[in-house]
Amino acid sequence: MNDWLIAFAVFTAAYLLGGVPFGLIAGLVLRGVDIRTVGSGNIGATNAARVIGIRWFPVILLLDALKGFGPTAAAGLLNEPGMLGNAGSVDYVIVAAIGAMLGHAFSPYLRLGGGKGVATGLGVMLAITGTPDSVIPWPALCALGFFALALALTRMVSASSILAALSLPAWYWLFTRPATWEEPWRARLIFLCVAAAFVIFKHRANLSRIARGTEPRLGRKLEVKDG
Repeated sequence: MNDWLIAFAVFTAAYLLGGVPFGLIAGLVLRGVDIRTVGSGNIGATNAARVIGIRWFPVILLLDALKGFGPTAAAGLLNEPGMLGNAGSVDYVIVAAIGAMLGHAFSPYLRLGGGKGVATGLGVMLAITGTPDSVIPWPALCALGFFALALALTRMVSASSILAALSLPAWYWLFTRPATWEEPWRARLIFLCVAAAFVIFKHRANLSRIARGTEPRLGRKLEVKDG
């Protein structure tokens, strides 16, 4: 089977799964509220938690992360030599990663509206950043720890997300750099840099609010009417 035809199928599947708006679904099911109309208007875990309660934050975060991790990890199996006739011309992991992140940010179910890609990006990074000597994704885990530390200090998910995204390419370089500038390492490092820039771009409104000192902090629940 043609590698590029498989790549198209992988991208489409990852895009459709990545586009599932779990935060929006949770708001509608649990409170009867379209979270796009309140708070920041974002469909991610942070805005959903402000509407339906902070206890739901880790649940929605996990679901959004899984829709990035699942297709990206599965695509790694297709990279195995001989799998579906793979000739090594396409890195299906990156194809799935791009599809999942774009699906969340430009959901086909929301007329190309969507979230900022942080949780889905986390799932993608957990799948993509295993080291040559270990299946443990140390770069992503270090970035996640950096996120947790920043969140504890600032209580701003946006600022913590931006800092973690900026740190990830550096962690990847530190843990996985090979002796030579080779593939697929080079392409994945470039992808991580582009993904970090994409996350920061999606947070441009947050950056403006942070500069003005008006960015909301985690833990403040919005008062909204049910229905």
